[in-house]
Amino acid sequence: MVVNKRKTLFDYIEIVCAVVLLLVFLCHVFILSDANIFHYTCHMESDIASETLVATRIFENGFVQPKTWVTSTHDWIIMTPNLAAFIYPLVGNDMNLSMGIACSITMAILVVLMFLFYKQIGFSYLEILLAILLVFILARPADENQRMLFLYAAYYVSHFASLFILLMLYNICLKKDKVPVLFFILTLALSVVNSLQGMHACLFCYMPLLGTELLRRIVAMMKKKKPGNVMILVWLFVISAVALLGSKLLGSYTPGASRNIRHAGEKFTEVVWPNIKAVLDFDRVPVLVALFLIIAIVGYVITFFGKLVKSGETKPTTAYESVSGDYLLWSTLPLLFGFVVCALSEIFTTAESAPRYYLNLLFIVGTGMALFIHYFNKKWIALLAIPVIYYGVIAGQEFYNNLVVCDASEDQATYHVAQWMEENGYEYGYATFDHANYITVMSNNSVKVRGVNNMADMEGIKWLSDKTWYPPYKSTEGATCYIFTDYLQEDFAAFMERVQPTVLETTMVDNYNIVVLDHDYTIWVD
Repeated sequence: MVVNKRKTLFDYIEIVCAVVLLLVFLCHVFILSDANIFHYTCHMESDIASETLVATRIFENGFVQPKTWVTSTHDWIIMTPNLAAFIYPLVGNDMNLSMGIACSITMAILVVLMFLFYKQIGFSYLEILLAILLVFILARPADENQRMLFLYAAYYVSHFASLFILLMLYNICLKKDKVPVLFFILTLALSVVNSLQGMHACLFCYMPLLGTELLRRIVAMMKKKKPGNVMILVWLFVISAVALLGSKLLGSYTPGASRNIRHAGEKFTEVVWPNIKAVLDFDRVPVLVALFLIIAIVGYVITFFGKLVKSGETKPTTAYESVSGDYLLWSTLPLLFGFVVCALSEIFTTAESAPRYYLNLLFIVGTGMALFIHYFNKKWIALLAIPVIYYGVIAGQEFYNNLVVCDASEDQATYHVAQWMEENGYEYGYATFDHANYITVMSNNSVKVRGVNNMADMEGIKWLSDKTWYPPYKSTEGATCYIFTDYLQEDFAAFMERVQPTVLETTMVDNYNIVVLDHDYTIWVD
Protein backbone atom coordinates (compact mmCIF):
# COMPACT_ATOMS: atom_id res chain seq x y z
CA MET A 1 0.00 0.00 0.00
CA VAL A 2 1.40 3.39 -1.05
CA VAL A 3 0.90 6.24 1.37
CA ASN A 4 0.89 9.71 -0.18
CA LYS A 5 2.90 11.99 2.04
CA ARG A 6 1.10 15.28 2.57
CA LYS A 7 3.05 18.29 1.35
CA THR A 8 4.01 20.83 3.97
CA LEU A 9 4.39 24.60 3.61
CA PHE A 10 8.13 24.11 3.23
CA ASP A 11 7.56 21.72 0.30
CA TYR A 12 5.57 24.39 -1.52
CA ILE A 13 8.22 27.00 -0.73
CA GLU A 14 10.83 24.70 -2.23
CA ILE A 15 8.75 24.20 -5.39
CA VAL A 16 8.20 27.94 -5.83
CA CYS A 17 11.89 28.69 -5.30
CA ALA A 18 12.87 25.99 -7.80
CA VAL A 19 10.51 27.40 -10.43
CA VAL A 20 11.83 30.94 -9.96
CA LEU A 21 15.43 29.68 -10.06
CA LEU A 22 14.63 27.92 -13.34
CA LEU A 23 13.18 31.10 -14.84
CA VAL A 24 16.22 33.15 -13.81
CA PHE A 25 18.53 30.47 -15.17
CA LEU A 26 16.71 30.37 -18.53
CA CYS A 27 17.00 34.15 -18.76
CA HIS A 28 20.78 33.85 -18.35
CA VAL A 29 20.97 31.14 -21.00
CA PHE A 30 18.99 33.40 -23.35
CA ILE A 31 21.23 36.42 -22.64
CA LEU A 32 24.47 34.52 -23.23
CA SER A 33 23.08 32.85 -26.36
CA ASP A 34 21.93 36.23 -27.66
CA ALA A 35 25.39 37.67 -26.98
CA ASN A 36 27.11 34.77 -28.78
CA ILE A 37 24.87 34.62 -31.83
CA PHE A 38 23.85 38.23 -32.45
CA HIS A 39 26.54 40.28 -30.69
CA TYR A 40 29.63 38.17 -31.22
CA THR A 41 31.98 41.11 -31.81
CA CYS A 42 30.79 43.19 -28.84
CA HIS A 43 33.89 42.39 -26.77
CA MET A 44 36.18 41.15 -29.53
CA GLU A 45 39.94 40.93 -29.01
CA SER A 46 42.86 39.25 -30.75
CA ASP A 47 42.81 35.90 -28.91
CA ILE A 48 39.09 35.37 -29.46
CA ALA A 49 39.56 36.38 -33.10
CA SER A 50 42.26 33.72 -33.48
CA GLU A 51 39.89 31.03 -32.18
CA THR A 52 37.35 32.19 -34.76
CA LEU A 53 39.84 32.04 -37.62
CA VAL A 54 41.13 28.59 -36.72
CA ALA A 55 37.57 27.29 -37.08
CA THR A 56 37.60 28.33 -40.74
CA ARG A 57 40.99 26.69 -41.28
CA ILE A 58 39.72 23.47 -39.71
CA PHE A 59 36.79 23.52 -42.12
CA GLU A 60 39.02 24.26 -45.12
CA ASN A 61 41.32 21.39 -44.13
CA GLY A 62 38.61 18.73 -44.04
CA PHE A 63 37.59 19.31 -40.39
CA VAL A 64 41.08 18.64 -39.08
CA GLN A 65 43.47 21.27 -37.74
CA PRO A 66 46.02 21.86 -40.53
CA LYS A 67 49.70 21.28 -39.85
CA THR A 68 50.37 24.74 -41.29
CA TRP A 69 48.54 26.39 -38.38
CA VAL A 70 50.87 27.69 -35.67
CA THR A 71 49.15 27.07 -32.37
CA SER A 72 49.79 28.55 -28.93
CA THR A 73 49.65 25.97 -26.12
CA HIS A 74 47.26 23.34 -27.45
CA ASP A 75 45.81 21.64 -30.50
CA TRP A 76 42.12 21.84 -31.39
CA ILE A 77 40.48 18.39 -31.33
CA ILE A 78 37.22 18.53 -29.33
CA MET A 79 37.00 22.26 -28.74
CA THR A 80 34.53 24.94 -29.81
CA PRO A 81 36.27 25.78 -33.13
CA ASN A 82 35.95 22.12 -34.16
CA LEU A 83 32.19 22.31 -33.74
CA ALA A 84 32.08 25.72 -35.44
CA ALA A 85 33.87 24.22 -38.45
CA PHE A 86 30.91 21.88 -39.03
CA ILE A 87 28.40 24.71 -38.58
CA TYR A 88 30.33 27.13 -40.81
CA PRO A 89 29.07 25.85 -44.23
CA LEU A 90 25.53 25.49 -42.87
CA VAL A 91 25.26 29.24 -42.15
CA GLY A 92 26.59 30.52 -45.45
CA ASN A 93 30.28 30.53 -44.41
CA ASP A 94 29.56 33.12 -41.72
CA MET A 95 32.42 32.46 -39.31
CA ASN A 96 31.19 34.76 -36.54
CA LEU A 97 27.73 33.21 -36.54
CA SER A 98 29.14 29.68 -36.63
CA MET A 99 31.33 30.36 -33.57
CA GLY A 100 28.44 32.03 -31.74
CA ILE A 101 26.19 29.05 -32.35
CA ALA A 102 28.98 26.63 -31.40
CA CYS A 103 29.56 28.43 -28.09
CA SER A 104 25.84 28.30 -27.33
CA ILE A 105 25.69 24.58 -28.11
CA THR A 106 28.72 23.76 -25.95
CA MET A 107 27.17 25.85 -23.16
CA ALA A 108 24.04 23.70 -23.39
CA ILE A 109 26.11 20.50 -23.41
CA LEU A 110 27.97 21.56 -20.27
CA VAL A 111 24.70 22.45 -18.52
CA VAL A 112 23.20 19.05 -19.38
CA LEU A 113 26.30 17.24 -18.08
CA MET A 114 26.21 19.26 -14.86
CA PHE A 115 22.51 18.49 -14.44
CA LEU A 116 23.06 14.75 -14.95
CA PHE A 117 25.97 14.71 -12.51
CA TYR A 118 24.14 16.58 -9.77
CA LYS A 119 21.06 14.39 -10.26
CA GLN A 120 23.25 11.29 -10.05
CA ILE A 121 24.67 12.26 -6.64
CA GLY A 122 21.20 12.85 -5.22
CA PHE A 123 20.62 16.61 -5.40
CA SER A 124 17.04 17.87 -5.56
CA TYR A 125 15.92 20.02 -8.48
CA LEU A 126 16.27 23.13 -6.35
CA GLU A 127 19.81 22.20 -5.36
CA ILE A 128 20.72 21.42 -8.99
CA LEU A 129 19.34 24.72 -10.27
CA LEU A 130 21.05 26.68 -7.53
CA ALA A 131 24.42 25.01 -8.20
CA ILE A 132 24.26 25.60 -11.97
CA LEU A 133 22.89 29.16 -11.73
CA LEU A 134 25.73 30.26 -9.44
CA VAL A 135 28.27 29.13 -12.04
CA PHE A 136 26.54 31.44 -14.51
CA ILE A 137 26.10 34.53 -12.35
CA LEU A 138 29.23 34.89 -10.20
CA ALA A 139 31.56 36.11 -12.97
CA ARG A 140 31.88 39.59 -14.41
CA PRO A 141 30.26 40.20 -17.81
CA ALA A 142 32.55 39.19 -20.71
CA ASP A 143 35.48 38.62 -18.38
CA GLU A 144 38.03 35.86 -18.79
CA ASN A 145 35.94 33.36 -16.84
CA GLN A 146 32.83 33.75 -18.96
CA ARG A 147 34.96 33.45 -22.09
CA MET A 148 36.41 30.20 -20.76
CA LEU A 149 32.99 28.54 -20.47
CA PHE A 150 30.11 30.29 -22.20
CA LEU A 151 31.10 33.23 -24.41
CA TYR A 152 32.80 33.86 -27.77
CA ALA A 153 35.52 31.20 -27.64
CA ALA A 154 34.62 28.94 -24.68
CA TYR A 155 38.28 27.94 -24.37
CA TYR A 156 37.91 25.52 -21.45
CA VAL A 157 34.41 24.14 -21.99
CA SER A 158 35.72 20.80 -23.31
CA HIS A 159 37.89 20.35 -20.20
CA PHE A 160 34.98 20.84 -17.82
CA ALA A 161 32.70 18.71 -19.99
CA SER A 162 35.35 15.98 -19.71
CA LEU A 163 35.47 16.50 -15.96
CA PHE A 164 31.73 15.96 -15.45
CA ILE A 165 31.77 12.92 -17.74
CA LEU A 166 34.63 11.42 -15.72
CA LEU A 167 32.86 12.19 -12.43
CA MET A 168 29.72 10.38 -13.57
CA LEU A 169 31.70 7.37 -14.78
CA TYR A 170 33.62 7.37 -11.49
CA ASN A 171 30.34 7.22 -9.57
CA ILE A 172 29.13 4.31 -11.67
CA CYS A 173 32.38 2.48 -10.96
CA LEU A 174 31.98 3.14 -7.24
CA LYS A 175 28.42 1.87 -7.36
CA LYS A 176 29.29 -1.31 -9.26
CA ASP A 177 32.62 -1.69 -7.45
CA LYS A 178 34.36 -2.37 -10.75
CA VAL A 179 35.60 -0.63 -13.90
CA PRO A 180 33.82 -1.86 -17.03
CA VAL A 181 36.21 -2.51 -19.92
CA LEU A 182 34.25 -0.07 -22.11
CA PHE A 183 34.80 2.71 -19.54
CA PHE A 184 38.52 1.99 -19.50
CA ILE A 185 38.80 2.16 -23.29
CA LEU A 186 36.69 5.30 -23.71
CA THR A 187 38.37 7.25 -20.91
CA LEU A 188 41.82 6.20 -22.10
CA ALA A 189 40.99 7.61 -25.54
CA LEU A 190 39.61 10.77 -23.92
CA SER A 191 42.79 11.24 -21.88
CA VAL A 192 44.90 10.99 -25.05
CA VAL A 193 42.75 13.62 -26.75
CA ASN A 194 42.86 15.89 -23.70
CA SER A 195 46.64 15.53 -23.48
CA LEU A 196 46.94 16.90 -27.02
CA GLN A 197 44.96 19.93 -25.91
CA GLY A 198 47.48 20.97 -23.26
CA MET A 199 47.95 20.59 -19.51
CA HIS A 200 44.60 22.04 -18.47
CA ALA A 201 42.73 18.74 -18.33
CA CYS A 202 45.41 17.30 -16.01
CA LEU A 203 44.94 20.22 -13.62
CA PHE A 204 41.15 20.39 -13.78
CA CYS A 205 40.20 16.72 -14.22
CA TYR A 206 42.70 13.92 -13.86
CA MET A 207 44.97 14.86 -10.97
CA PRO A 208 42.07 16.01 -8.72
CA LEU A 209 40.07 12.86 -9.44
CA LEU A 210 43.06 10.60 -8.77
CA GLY A 211 43.72 12.49 -5.52
CA THR A 212 40.08 12.01 -4.50
CA GLU A 213 40.28 8.26 -4.99
CA LEU A 214 43.51 8.06 -2.99
CA LEU A 215 41.89 10.03 -0.16
CA ARG A 216 38.79 7.81 -0.28
CA ARG A 217 40.92 4.73 0.14
CA ILE A 218 42.94 6.28 2.98
CA VAL A 219 39.74 7.14 4.84
CA ALA A 220 38.48 3.59 4.33
CA MET A 221 41.67 2.14 5.79
CA MET A 222 41.51 4.56 8.74
CA LYS A 223 37.93 3.43 9.41
CA LYS A 224 39.05 -0.20 8.98
CA LYS A 225 36.66 -0.73 6.10
CA LYS A 226 37.24 -2.19 2.67
CA PRO A 227 37.83 0.56 0.10
CA GLY A 228 36.53 -1.53 -2.77
CA ASN A 229 37.99 -2.78 -6.02
CA VAL A 230 41.59 -1.66 -6.46
CA MET A 231 41.02 -1.50 -10.22
CA ILE A 232 39.23 1.81 -9.72
CA LEU A 233 42.49 3.28 -8.44
CA VAL A 234 44.49 1.58 -11.22
CA TRP A 235 42.08 2.95 -13.84
CA LEU A 236 42.38 6.52 -12.58
CA PHE A 237 46.15 6.25 -12.26
CA VAL A 238 46.50 5.02 -15.85
CA ILE A 239 44.32 7.68 -17.47
CA SER A 240 45.94 10.40 -15.34
CA ALA A 241 49.42 9.22 -16.31
CA VAL A 242 48.45 9.13 -19.98
CA ALA A 243 47.01 12.64 -19.78
CA LEU A 244 50.12 13.97 -18.05
CA LEU A 245 52.74 12.17 -20.12
CA GLY A 246 50.81 12.82 -23.32
CA SER A 247 50.78 16.55 -22.67
CA LYS A 248 54.53 16.44 -22.11
CA LEU A 249 55.47 14.17 -25.01
CA LEU A 250 52.77 14.80 -27.62
CA GLY A 251 51.83 18.39 -26.82
CA SER A 252 54.57 20.37 -28.52
CA TYR A 253 53.52 23.67 -27.01
CA THR A 254 53.43 22.88 -23.29
CA PRO A 255 55.19 25.75 -21.49
CA GLY A 256 57.81 24.86 -18.91
CA ALA A 257 58.21 26.26 -15.42
CA SER A 258 60.88 26.08 -12.72
CA ARG A 259 60.50 25.82 -8.95
CA ASN A 260 59.64 28.90 -6.92
CA ILE A 261 60.02 27.75 -3.32
CA ARG A 262 61.89 30.80 -2.02
CA HIS A 263 59.45 33.39 -3.40
CA ALA A 264 56.26 31.32 -2.97
CA GLY A 265 54.80 33.63 -0.31
CA GLU A 266 55.53 36.69 -2.36
CA LYS A 267 53.94 35.22 -5.48
CA PHE A 268 50.86 34.17 -3.52
CA THR A 269 50.20 37.63 -2.09
CA GLU A 270 51.13 39.64 -5.17
CA VAL A 271 49.91 37.42 -8.02
CA VAL A 272 47.92 34.33 -7.08
CA TRP A 273 45.61 35.80 -4.44
CA PRO A 274 44.52 38.78 -6.61
CA ASN A 275 43.83 36.34 -9.47
CA ILE A 276 41.75 34.12 -7.19
CA LYS A 277 39.68 37.10 -6.02
CA ALA A 278 39.17 38.17 -9.64
CA VAL A 279 37.20 34.99 -10.38
CA LEU A 280 34.20 36.17 -8.36
CA ASP A 281 32.62 39.55 -8.97
CA PHE A 282 32.89 41.25 -5.58
CA ASP A 283 31.83 44.56 -7.14
CA ARG A 284 28.27 43.30 -7.50
CA VAL A 285 26.62 42.98 -4.03
CA PRO A 286 29.86 41.88 -2.32
CA VAL A 287 28.05 40.87 0.88
CA LEU A 288 26.08 38.22 -0.97
CA VAL A 289 29.14 36.90 -2.82
CA ALA A 290 30.98 36.57 0.50
CA LEU A 291 27.92 34.85 2.01
CA PHE A 292 27.73 32.36 -0.86
CA LEU A 293 31.44 31.59 -0.53
CA ILE A 294 31.25 31.05 3.24
CA ILE A 295 28.18 28.81 2.94
CA ALA A 296 29.89 26.81 0.19
CA ILE A 297 32.94 26.22 2.40
CA VAL A 298 30.68 25.09 5.23
CA GLY A 299 28.85 22.82 2.80
CA TYR A 300 32.07 21.10 1.82
CA VAL A 301 33.18 20.79 5.46
CA ILE A 302 29.85 19.21 6.42
CA THR A 303 30.07 16.81 3.49
CA PHE A 304 33.63 15.69 4.05
CA PHE A 305 33.93 15.61 7.85
CA GLY A 306 30.28 15.20 8.78
CA LYS A 307 29.33 12.61 6.20
CA LEU A 308 32.20 11.00 4.32
CA VAL A 309 34.78 10.73 7.12
CA LYS A 310 32.43 10.36 10.08
CA SER A 311 30.17 7.75 8.48
CA GLY A 312 33.09 6.04 6.77
CA GLU A 313 30.86 5.14 3.84
CA THR A 314 33.47 4.90 1.11
CA LYS A 315 31.72 2.25 -0.99
CA PRO A 316 28.23 0.72 -1.30
CA THR A 317 27.12 -1.90 1.20
CA THR A 318 26.44 -4.23 -1.73
CA ALA A 319 27.75 -4.25 -5.28
CA TYR A 320 24.85 -2.16 -6.54
CA GLU A 321 23.39 -0.05 -3.77
CA SER A 322 24.09 1.79 -0.57
CA VAL A 323 21.98 2.54 2.46
CA SER A 324 22.40 6.33 2.18
CA GLY A 325 24.23 6.90 -1.11
CA ASP A 326 26.58 9.39 0.58
CA TYR A 327 29.60 7.64 -0.95
CA LEU A 328 28.72 9.28 -4.29
CA LEU A 329 29.50 12.67 -2.76
CA TRP A 330 33.19 11.82 -2.99
CA SER A 331 32.84 12.91 -6.59
CA THR A 332 32.20 16.52 -5.51
CA LEU A 333 35.73 16.78 -4.10
CA PRO A 334 37.60 16.91 -7.46
CA LEU A 335 35.97 20.29 -8.10
CA LEU A 336 37.62 21.53 -4.91
CA PHE A 337 40.90 19.70 -5.43
CA GLY A 338 41.22 21.09 -8.97
CA PHE A 339 41.32 24.57 -7.47
CA VAL A 340 43.91 23.46 -4.90
CA VAL A 341 46.09 21.77 -7.55
CA CYS A 342 46.10 24.89 -9.72
CA ALA A 343 46.83 27.20 -6.77
CA LEU A 344 49.76 25.10 -5.52
CA SER A 345 51.20 24.67 -9.00
CA GLU A 346 51.11 28.43 -9.52
CA ILE A 347 52.46 29.38 -6.07
CA PHE A 348 55.41 27.00 -6.01
CA THR A 349 56.51 27.36 -9.64
CA THR A 350 57.33 30.22 -11.98
CA ALA A 351 54.40 29.29 -14.22
CA GLU A 352 52.19 32.07 -15.50
CA SER A 353 49.23 32.86 -13.25
CA ALA A 354 45.85 34.15 -14.42
CA PRO A 355 42.27 34.16 -13.05
CA ARG A 356 41.22 31.47 -15.56
CA TYR A 357 43.33 28.88 -13.75
CA TYR A 358 41.05 29.21 -10.72
CA LEU A 359 37.85 28.81 -12.70
CA ASN A 360 36.92 25.86 -10.46
CA LEU A 361 35.96 28.41 -7.83
CA LEU A 362 32.69 29.07 -9.68
CA PHE A 363 31.79 25.36 -9.50
CA ILE A 364 32.97 25.13 -5.89
CA VAL A 365 30.63 27.89 -4.73
CA GLY A 366 27.67 26.42 -6.62
CA THR A 367 28.29 22.85 -5.49
CA GLY A 368 29.15 23.83 -1.91
CA MET A 369 25.92 25.85 -1.58
CA ALA A 370 23.95 22.86 -2.85
CA LEU A 371 25.75 20.53 -0.44
CA PHE A 372 24.89 22.84 2.45
CA ILE A 373 21.19 22.78 1.53
CA HIS A 374 21.37 19.02 0.93
CA TYR A 375 22.16 18.38 4.59
CA PHE A 376 20.37 21.28 6.25
CA ASN A 377 16.90 21.71 7.66
CA LYS A 378 14.36 22.18 4.87
CA LYS A 379 12.79 25.28 6.35
CA TRP A 380 15.97 27.25 5.66
CA ILE A 381 15.98 26.51 1.94
CA ALA A 382 13.99 29.63 1.00
CA LEU A 383 16.38 31.82 2.98
CA LEU A 384 19.23 30.63 0.75
CA ALA A 385 17.37 30.46 -2.56
CA ILE A 386 15.97 33.99 -2.28
CA PRO A 387 19.35 35.81 -2.15
CA VAL A 388 20.61 33.65 -5.04
CA ILE A 389 17.53 34.61 -7.07
CA TYR A 390 17.98 38.27 -6.16
CA TYR A 391 21.65 38.16 -7.12
CA GLY A 392 20.80 36.32 -10.32
CA VAL A 393 18.34 39.03 -11.36
CA ILE A 394 20.90 41.78 -10.75
CA ALA A 395 23.59 39.84 -12.61
CA GLY A 396 21.19 39.21 -15.49
CA GLN A 397 20.47 42.92 -15.88
CA GLU A 398 24.20 43.70 -15.87
CA PHE A 399 24.98 40.93 -18.36
CA TYR A 400 22.22 42.04 -20.72
CA ASN A 401 23.40 45.65 -20.65
CA ASN A 402 27.07 44.78 -21.16
CA LEU A 403 26.75 41.93 -23.65
CA VAL A 404 23.73 42.95 -25.72
CA VAL A 405 22.47 46.51 -25.23
CA CYS A 406 25.91 48.14 -25.18
CA ASP A 407 27.15 46.44 -28.35
CA ALA A 408 29.09 49.23 -30.08
CA SER A 409 30.96 47.04 -32.58
CA GLU A 410 30.33 49.40 -35.47
CA ASP A 411 31.89 52.28 -33.55
CA GLN A 412 35.22 50.51 -33.06
CA ALA A 413 38.26 51.65 -35.02
CA THR A 414 39.00 48.09 -36.13
CA TYR A 415 35.57 47.87 -37.74
CA HIS A 416 36.14 51.18 -39.51
CA VAL A 417 39.47 49.93 -40.90
CA ALA A 418 37.83 46.76 -42.22
CA GLN A 419 34.99 48.82 -43.71
CA TRP A 420 37.44 51.19 -45.45
CA MET A 421 39.35 48.29 -46.97
CA GLU A 422 36.19 46.63 -48.23
CA GLU A 423 34.77 49.86 -49.67
CA ASN A 424 38.02 50.54 -51.53
CA GLY A 425 38.36 47.01 -52.89
CA TYR A 426 41.34 45.86 -50.80
CA GLU A 427 41.07 42.29 -49.53
CA TYR A 428 44.49 41.62 -47.95
CA GLY A 429 46.44 43.50 -45.33
CA TYR A 430 48.98 43.10 -42.53
CA ALA A 431 49.29 44.38 -38.97
CA THR A 432 50.82 43.25 -35.68
CA PHE A 433 49.12 40.47 -33.74
CA ASP A 434 47.05 42.75 -31.49
CA HIS A 435 45.25 44.14 -34.53
CA ALA A 436 45.45 41.65 -37.42
CA ASN A 437 43.04 38.81 -36.62
CA TYR A 438 40.91 41.30 -34.70
CA ILE A 439 40.26 43.39 -37.84
CA THR A 440 39.59 40.26 -39.90
CA VAL A 441 36.90 39.03 -37.52
CA MET A 442 35.33 42.47 -37.23
CA SER A 443 34.78 42.26 -41.00
CA ASN A 444 33.51 38.67 -40.68
CA ASN A 445 36.32 37.59 -43.02
CA SER A 446 35.36 40.06 -45.77
CA VAL A 447 38.90 41.39 -45.53
CA LYS A 448 41.89 39.33 -44.46
CA VAL A 449 44.41 41.11 -42.27
CA ARG A 450 47.27 38.85 -41.19
CA GLY A 451 49.77 39.19 -38.38
CA VAL A 452 53.46 40.06 -38.64
CA ASN A 453 56.06 39.86 -35.89
CA ASN A 454 56.88 43.55 -36.31
CA MET A 455 56.42 46.26 -38.93
CA ALA A 456 60.16 46.49 -39.65
CA ASP A 457 60.90 42.89 -40.71
CA MET A 458 57.42 42.03 -42.03
CA GLU A 459 57.84 38.34 -41.24
CA GLY A 460 54.73 36.27 -40.64
CA ILE A 461 54.13 35.85 -36.93
CA LYS A 462 54.41 32.29 -35.66
CA TRP A 463 51.59 32.59 -33.19
CA LEU A 464 47.95 31.75 -33.94
CA SER A 465 48.43 32.12 -37.67
CA ASP A 466 48.78 29.95 -40.77
CA LYS A 467 51.88 29.93 -42.92
CA THR A 468 49.76 29.62 -46.07
CA TRP A 469 48.66 33.21 -45.43
CA TYR A 470 52.12 34.51 -46.38
CA PRO A 471 54.46 34.45 -49.37
CA PRO A 472 55.95 32.25 -50.70
CA TYR A 473 52.92 30.03 -49.97
CA LYS A 474 50.55 32.86 -50.91
CA SER A 475 50.76 34.86 -54.13
CA THR A 476 52.42 38.27 -53.77
CA GLU A 477 50.22 39.82 -56.46
CA GLY A 478 47.64 42.50 -55.72
CA ALA A 479 47.52 45.71 -53.74
CA THR A 480 48.15 45.08 -50.04
CA CYS A 481 47.34 47.25 -47.01
CA TYR A 482 49.81 47.76 -44.17
CA ILE A 483 48.04 48.90 -41.01
CA PHE A 484 49.70 50.34 -37.92
CA THR A 485 49.30 52.90 -35.17
CA ASP A 486 51.59 55.87 -34.58
CA TYR A 487 53.43 53.82 -31.97
CA LEU A 488 54.86 51.65 -34.79
CA GLN A 489 55.64 54.53 -37.15
CA GLU A 490 59.39 54.14 -36.70
CA ASP A 491 59.33 50.40 -37.44
CA PHE A 492 57.32 50.92 -40.59
CA ALA A 493 59.66 53.71 -41.71
CA ALA A 494 62.59 51.29 -41.34
CA PHE A 495 60.78 48.78 -43.54
CA MET A 496 60.05 51.43 -46.18
CA GLU A 497 63.65 52.57 -46.25
CA ARG A 498 64.96 49.02 -46.56
CA VAL A 499 62.54 47.78 -49.26
CA GLN A 500 61.55 51.05 -50.96
CA PRO A 501 58.20 49.70 -52.20
CA THR A 502 55.73 51.40 -54.51
CA VAL A 503 53.04 53.24 -52.53
CA LEU A 504 49.59 53.31 -54.11
CA GLU A 505 47.68 55.12 -51.37
CA THR A 506 47.93 56.35 -47.79
CA THR A 507 45.16 57.27 -45.39
CA MET A 508 44.27 57.54 -41.72
CA VAL A 509 41.24 55.72 -40.30
CA ASP A 510 40.59 56.72 -36.70
CA ASN A 511 43.89 55.99 -34.94
CA TYR A 512 45.20 53.63 -37.65
CA ASN A 513 47.62 54.52 -40.45
CA ILE A 514 46.95 52.56 -43.65
CA VAL A 515 49.58 52.42 -46.37
CA VAL A 516 48.63 50.55 -49.55
CA LEU A 517 51.58 49.03 -51.42
CA ASP A 518 51.59 47.60 -54.94
CA HIS A 519 51.97 43.98 -53.79
CA ASP A 520 52.57 41.73 -50.78
CA TYR A 521 56.04 42.31 -49.27
CA THR A 522 55.74 39.97 -46.29
CA ILE A 523 57.60 36.68 -45.99
CA TRP A 524 57.29 33.45 -44.03
CA VAL A 525 60.51 32.10 -42.57
CA ASP A 526 60.35 28.36 -41.76
